[in-house]
Amino acid sequence: MLCFSLILVLCFSSMVSAQAGLLQKTVKNAVLHIPWEDKTISWDFSLKNWGTWNISSVSVNKQYLSAPSGTDWEYVYLAMPTTATSLEWMGGNHNNEQLKTLQFIIDGQVVKNGIFKVENSLVIIETTNLVYPTGKLIVGSVERRYEINVASPNRINFWQKTTWFMDMYVERAYMCMLPIYKKHGRHFEMGEVKDSFVDNVRTNLNKGYQQVTETYLYGDNGWGMIAGINDLSAVDNYDYAKSGAFVWDLANDHVKLYYPRAYEMGLRFVPNETVWSSGSYFIVVKTN
Repeated sequence: MLCFSLILVLCFSSMVSAQAGLLQKTVKNAVLHIPWEDKTISWDFSLKNWGTWNISSVSVNKQYLSAPSGTDWEYVYLAMPTTATSLEWMGGNHNNEQLKTLQFIIDGQVVKNGIFKVENSLVIIETTNLVYPTGKLIVGSVERRYEINVASPNRINFWQKTTWFMDMYVERAYMCMLPIYKKHGRHFEMGEVKDSFVDNVRTNLNKGYQQVTETYLYGDNGWGMIAGINDLSAVDNYDYAKSGAFVWDLANDHVKLYYPRAYEMGLRFVPNETVWSSGSYFIVVKTN
C-alpha cells in the first residue's frame, strides 16, 4: 500500500509532468502507471516461471478490467513437429517457451530495475524460442514488441513474428486474446453480432464467430475494452478457422476473446521457414 501511495504521489506531483507516466520494475513484475483524465491507468507485466514476460492485466484506479489470472493475451500454439505423435501447447501462459533476450526501453533508453519517469513511451522487446517438450526440440522463435504511448495511455500495441524452424502440424493457433471480467465485458459487439453472457454463471458456451478484426466488450459498470488485430493477414483471412473470432464463457466471473489462425479444421501443415507476423491492440474505454 505504501508503495502504491508513493507511485500516486509521484504521478501527480508538480515535479512530474501531468502527461508523464511512471514505471515500477522489479525482478518479477513491471507496472506502468499513467494519469488518464482524472484517473490512473495501470498496465501490468509479469515474469513467468519459464523466463518470459507477458501482459498480466490492466486496471483503472486499481480496479481490474482484465481478469488477472495470468492467461494468454499475445499468442499461443497447439502444435507438434510432423515427426512427433502428440500435440503440445507452446507459448503464452502454457510454458514450452524460452527467453533469449529482453529489453525495457523508456523514451529510447534501456532500463533495468527501479522506478522511472516515462515522458513518451514504454517499449518492451523480447525474443524467445518455442520448445516442443519431447526431446526439447527448438521448433521456432518469436520476436515480440509491446508499446504504450503516454499520449494514448488507455491503449497498448503488440507485434510479433513467429518463425517456424521445422515442418509442423498446428491444430490451434491464437494470435490475439483478451480475458476480461464479466462486470466489464459480459456484453460484446463483433461484426453483425451483439450478444451477452450471464453474470456469475459459467455456461462454457462460445459466441460470436465472426470474421472480424475488432471486438468491443463492455459491462454494466461504466467500462469496457476494445481488442483487435491490425488486419486479416494476422489470421490468414480465417482460411484455417472459418468460424472466425469468438468469445468463450470459461468462468463464473470472466470471459475470453480469441482471434484464431488455426481452429477446429484438423491439423494444419506449416512448412519449415514459415513466418507468421501479426499486430494487435487493446484499448480501455468508458461506456455510458
